[in-house]
Amino acid sequence: MTEPRRDLSAEDPPARPRGEGTALGALRLLLVFLLFPLLAACAVVDPLSRETCIAVLPAIEAADAHLVLVSARVAPDEPDAVRLVYRVHDHHGDHREAVTCAFGREGAAADRRSLVGVRDRRGVMSDARLYMLKRFWLADPKTWSEALARVEIAPGAVPRGLVTLPAEAGRVLQTVVDAAAPASLYALLALGCTLIWGLVGRVVFAFGDIAMLGAYGALIGALAAGGFGVAAAGPLIAVAVVTALAIGASWGGMLGRTVFAPLAFRAAQPMLIATVGLSIALQEFVARSQGARDHFLAPMLDTPRLVADGDFTVLVTPMRLLVVALTLAAVVAVLVVFPRTRFGRAWAAVADDPLMARLLGLDPTRVLIATFALASMLAALAGAVLTLAYGGTSFHMGTMLGLKAVVGAVVGGIGSLPGAALGGLLIGLVETGWSAVFGIEWRDAAVLSLLVAVLIFRPHGLLGRGEATRHGDRRS
Repeated sequence: MTEPRRDLSAEDPPARPRGEGTALGALRLLLVFLLFPLLAACAVVDPLSRETCIAVLPAIEAADAHLVLVSARVAPDEPDAVRLVYRVHDHHGDHREAVTCAFGREGAAADRRSLVGVRDRRGVMSDARLYMLKRFWLADPKTWSEALARVEIAPGAVPRGLVTLPAEAGRVLQTVVDAAAPASLYALLALGCTLIWGLVGRVVFAFGDIAMLGAYGALIGALAAGGFGVAAAGPLIAVAVVTALAIGASWGGMLGRTVFAPLAFRAAQPMLIATVGLSIALQEFVARSQGARDHFLAPMLDTPRLVADGDFTVLVTPMRLLVVALTLAAVVAVLVVFPRTRFGRAWAAVADDPLMARLLGLDPTRVLIATFALASMLAALAGAVLTLAYGGTSFHMGTMLGLKAVVGAVVGGIGSLPGAALGGLLIGLVETGWSAVFGIEWRDAAVLSLLVAVLIFRPHGLLGRGEATRHGDRRS
């Protein structure tokens, strides 16, 4: 590590008033959601890394010293290091000191918050001292808590969020923030499933596997762009998304023409068998061509940003904000723009009555193929979101994704595009909320239980029209 700057005379930043009224606090909480994309500019210091560095201070100062943290910022010349300025009152009097804590690089997800170096007024800490510090000081939760309690935090020393919340409200907000990415993913899958259901009245279980193809497309696109020397996160993400959309559109159009068009307007059993067989075939194709092991994309834009402070800090990463923005744009396009286009009107006509649409000059088969391409693009975008937000891909990931797409569509109201989006959002919220409270072991069982409850108490879904029949039902 390079030698830290010794200019410790900077004035403390002014503290923000804490005595806002209830109305002002509610307004700021509302701004958290209305100005969500702007949060990427807030608080560049990872709170967990900052706390780790603060816990180091009592270990390097005298046991009877009084410590007051003055500022905590990213080190000027090291973006993965935290620089603390603090005041010390000991037998030498009052004086200011600085310490710099270096952490694992952003590209290594497992090591990002691992302390790898400490530099104070004595110089760089030796490897032996660093090992002892981590092994017998930071690794002990009791010692960690006592160390944090010894350091007084001066007003304005740590970043403040957009709002200050009590612990329970902070946990609820963190759950909502964590649910944003999976909810967006399931909303896209449910929309794609509903687009097909609206035409043929059949469930396509292979949609999760098309999302899996999109996930691999995003992975291959990002790796290919990196191989050509592209290092910035923005171009890498753009190439990954475009590659996933291209793969989804091409596979969807091809499968719509060769597999589903001949079976779409017939009895239900051949279509069901074809979707299950196609799901197995796609999984085996990817397992043989890309390997059966899981693949991972190095995380990008994953430095946490502070949303709310208080007894429970609420964090979000720029990548989560980006994927939510992408999926929100896609959902708005399908719900608002799509019905007003020529193709959207043709889709509505065929969905209402394919025979009358044919008599009026529309080709239901061509509309079906184009709809499969569009729905597959939505599924591929969902797969790209999964890869960009979480990094992992596997050839068998499509099975549960396809099932949850159907669950989202049914919960929202099968055949209703707004209902599909709402159902996907609810699935994401239920899944994340359950994981936060009870753990992930029974998460999928909780989601499927929600489907059972909706089918019992509201068979047509939340926004379903409750029609006795549709053209797909009459054909069966």
